[in-house]
Amino acid sequence: MDSDPKSYKFMKETIKKEPPDRKKWLIRCLLFLCAAVLFGLIAAVTFVVAEPKISAALNGTEKVDIPTDEEPEPDGNAAADPEASSTPTPTPAPTEEPDEEITLEDYENLYKEMLAVAETPKRALVTVIGITNQMDYFHQNYENQQQITGLIVAEEGQDLFILTEYRVVENVERIQVTFWDSSTVDAIYQRHDANTGLTILKVELSKLSESTREGMEVAPLGNSYSVSQGDPVLALGSPMGYSDSVAYGVVTSVTNKISTLDTEYTLLTTDILGSPEGSGILINLDGEIVGIIAQNYSSDSKNIVTSLAISQIKSLIETLSNNEARPYIGIKGQDVTDELSERTGIPKGVLVNSVAEDSPAVYAGIMEYDVIVQIGDEKVQTLKQYQEQLSKYSPGQTVTVTAMRKGAEGYAEMQFEVTIGEI
Repeated sequence: MDSDPKSYKFMKETIKKEPPDRKKWLIRCLLFLCAAVLFGLIAAVTFVVAEPKISAALNGTEKVDIPTDEEPEPDGNAAADPEASSTPTPTPAPTEEPDEEITLEDYENLYKEMLAVAETPKRALVTVIGITNQMDYFHQNYENQQQITGLIVAEEGQDLFILTEYRVVENVERIQVTFWDSSTVDAIYQRHDANTGLTILKVELSKLSESTREGMEVAPLGNSYSVSQGDPVLALGSPMGYSDSVAYGVVTSVTNKISTLDTEYTLLTTDILGSPEGSGILINLDGEIVGIIAQNYSSDSKNIVTSLAISQIKSLIETLSNNEARPYIGIKGQDVTDELSERTGIPKGVLVNSVAEDSPAVYAGIMEYDVIVQIGDEKVQTLKQYQEQLSKYSPGQTVTVTAMRKGAEGYAEMQFEVTIGEI
């Protein structure tokens, strides 16, 4: 048998990869990029929608919403009423009734009824305490406490929001709030408004007992536009400088205004004597809050109880509660009415009475006695319109402010590029 190995030949094949199809590769890349962009857009929209709710769930807070009131238009259409008759309708002669003598018991019942009206808003009042640690002459530490009235203005999520005055909680080391049942808890400073001196504090509901929560009330905010001269009101809180007091009186004026930076507020003055350090609220006979006592605006000669009209500060309360920055240009002004314009020749608009130092208005070149007539694309003729247009912008935005400035040949239009600040 032949043992020599035989040589065998095998067919050899080499497997080669198919050359890449560039067209298919580009299509796949484009599909991948489109899917990535679509996914990114969906994720962004989902985040925008869900983030506030997620944040609220994590932080235990939701956005505070304070409904505002519509200012009534001046009643000038009575003569144009088609149903109004030019012939006066005769009124029947009043029948004389015997005068009934008012007894002391009638007075007593009247005041009891007025006190009953105050029961609900009193449960919305709290005492705010600002605490600082100080050292006495013997180098011993002690706590210095100042207190003022506060008002529960909102309950959102797991928090209460309390309106009070900044002067008591400024530069303090601790803030406490005492409720209707004398229970006291710590509070957190939220934000304050330098114009009005008002501030918002936040209290966690979890710190309050169930009985405290059940007995307290959120402030029933009324409509101060409906308040008229001569209306009876009650002053609650500490209008005389000491807490848990009630005073009675009438509204003596609803036309006084206080001009602050970029806006103005209506003051409700009364015939109630108070203290320069007084604080609290004004309520009407329906138990609704129509004013926040602000004695820093009271007359110098008489310590009469004076308050900020509640309807005009509702948007401010909402902004402070939500810890939002307020747009700021930095002018104090007044309306140029038709009468003032005809008498002086000043164009209708907002006359700048003063400009705050280091304000956006100063840096833009706005000066005293300029008359602002337009913000952005919207014309303005009153401080209210000016403030409404300003509120549409956010700090950091740039807006064109148009004003009339008096020169040698009369008033000429000027435009200022103003970068909105915050206050």
